[in-house]
Amino acid sequence: MLTFQVAQAQVNMGEHRTTYSQNFDGLPVSGSDIWESGGEYLPGWSVFRSKAANSLTANNGGSNTGGLYSYGSERSSDRALGSISSAVAGEFTYTVLLQNNTGRTIQAVDLSYIGEQWRISNSTAGQHVISFYYAVSSDKNSFTPSPSSDRNWTELPEMKFYGPKYKLPGTALNGNAADNRQLLQTSLPLEIPAGHYLMLRWKDADELEADHGLAVDDFSITWYPEQVLEPVPLPVELVKFKANTQGALVELKWQTASEQNSSHFTVERSTDGKNYESIGMVTGQGSSSSIMNYTFLDEAPVAGTSYYRLKQVDLDDSFSYSIVEAVTRSVAHMVNVHPTITSDVLLVNTDKKLQQAMIIDLMGKRHLITVLPHKLSRHTIPVSSLSKGTYILVLLDADGQRHSTKFIKM
Repeated sequence: MLTFQVAQAQVNMGEHRTTYSQNFDGLPVSGSDIWESGGEYLPGWSVFRSKAANSLTANNGGSNTGGLYSYGSERSSDRALGSISSAVAGEFTYTVLLQNNTGRTIQAVDLSYIGEQWRISNSTAGQHVISFYYAVSSDKNSFTPSPSSDRNWTELPEMKFYGPKYKLPGTALNGNAADNRQLLQTSLPLEIPAGHYLMLRWKDADELEADHGLAVDDFSITWYPEQVLEPVPLPVELVKFKANTQGALVELKWQTASEQNSSHFTVERSTDGKNYESIGMVTGQGSSSSIMNYTFLDEAPVAGTSYYRLKQVDLDDSFSYSIVEAVTRSVAHMVNVHPTITSDVLLVNTDKKLQQAMIIDLMGKRHLITVLPHKLSRHTIPVSSLSKGTYILVLLDADGQRHSTKFIKM
């Protein structure tokens, strides 16, 4: 049994620098190099193996040999970290270690990376995956990053990369092509006390049949230290503002005791607590001295933690903001949508009976509504007519549940 030592360096999660990213372009462009198991090659990043080996090889997808790879086109500086697990080469995990040095508890993180497929192994191999886990500890030497066990790790199914190509003749692929890659992202409510460590872990297990060549690229994390939100008085007398989940929706309710020259309320939502977007408007009462109750439904909420506030606008266009309400939604990922970076179609695989698909942009404008044959487990949704940008695919199943996936139209 191999024993691993966690690398000592870590990425600093600071108070003023709240985002960190890694594009892996520091990996070798050609030839081979040494990356010892449990050691660093990039600051804060380590690789762990279940078999004794230490090579890191530049590869364009042409090799079917088990090992650790710096994937990319021939001699291109655009690289990705990947591997092919096998009985001989063993299994692999890639980790990044971060430390909370903000002086406050971190309450949430946003995570994203791009999964890439650089090779199909053979025509009989099924769909293979890279799994994603996290762990928090006060002691950086307490983590067990070895691929041999998943004990004490929390898996995030929504961050699992499913290689899109399988059961096809073995061949090299361009992992940078839109249909061979996928954007994975999530907002995670996560308490990291000051001084504690966060380790993120990708695992490439040895699957049935010869493994495909999968990789990770363009990783990014943003963290949110706790902050005291000071209520700001509204021009109207707001006595209550609450946000709660209602099935697949988020319901916002507020109450005013009096209003003077009130025009309307704009409902705003944020995924980071800093940058807000308008998702709807509710007309005010003008002037009133009676209790008034309002309700607004967010019909396309996002997964993870969202922050809501009211912008109360007077008849003279002056405005003020309410306090902020946070809502955390956990989404059961029974629907797989890929690719999430595409120029022509979205492919949907599911064991749910889907009834309808809707595409909206980030301003809430609807661009497509179509009925889906509920007996099918695979659906193709054309998006070639959309302008370039970021959109949300909203799928409605037979149980009335909504499944939302953000995608990029190239």
